[in-house]
Amino acid sequence: MMRIIDSNKINLHLLKNCITKPEIFEKSTDKFWDDEYISEQMLNFHLNPDIEAASKTKETIETEADFIIKLTDLSKSKSILDLGCGPGLYVKEFAETGARVTGIDLSDRSIDYAKKNIKPEYRNASFVKTNYLDIDFKESFDIVTLIFYDFCALNTNEQNILLASIHTALKDNGFFIFDIVTENKGTSISTNFSVCEEGFWSPKPYVEILNTHLYEYPKTEGLQYVIIDEDGLTRIIRIYHRLFSLTEITEMLNENGFKVEKAYKNLKGDAFSKDSETYGIIARKA
Repeated sequence: MMRIIDSNKINLHLLKNCITKPEIFEKSTDKFWDDEYISEQMLNFHLNPDIEAASKTKETIETEADFIIKLTDLSKSKSILDLGCGPGLYVKEFAETGARVTGIDLSDRSIDYAKKNIKPEYRNASFVKTNYLDIDFKESFDIVTLIFYDFCALNTNEQNILLASIHTALKDNGFFIFDIVTENKGTSISTNFSVCEEGFWSPKPYVEILNTHLYEYPKTEGLQYVIIDEDGLTRIIRIYHRLFSLTEITEMLNENGFKVEKAYKNLKGDAFSKDSETYGIIARKA
């Protein structure tokens, strides 16, 4: 964190630096996922069945899980790794097939929820609190999933690291199933300013400055949240979405030992459209 108020004056130079367009994939100033307050808000969003925020809606989760289960013939003889599992909403759906399911997430609060609310009912499910960029499995899974556009939030180096780890974690001819945001996503450069008595970022009053930035190579949308409390304490949260073409994601997968078996509009299995803002990708370990 940093403070933009010094001797009861706003440091305008520092404020200007805070809202300036960052380098592409420049990190946040704070690790907010396990912040006591923010992680609680995240979990509430995860568990709200009617909104698409931290998770997709309950209806979408059930439809996508059903599509993946049927596509892969998921059963008790198979194993599946769900990366970025949150509180285990997809894990629960997968575990009902009897398959061995492992969920991985960085959030303590989400993993604790999953262990308390899903693990007792589904003994074939397990949960691990770790960064999925650090996984170290060897030919352990028939299927790996990464859902809700997480892949797009990583920089190119992280994407290649993750693909290598997933390739190693999969058994021969195993599935890697994930979704991405495409270059068709309608977005534009913008700035929004709001004053909140309380909100997602804090239970206390704060100012939020949200800048949407665009980068050309690789084509990427960047959301930068500058959060300033009453004392001038400032946090910068940055979230990125690399916007892929089908050709780009296919080439990246090929370079990392995968072949694209089929692309869909989404992970519900809706028919592919080249104009779609999202793609559901079904790849196999080559």
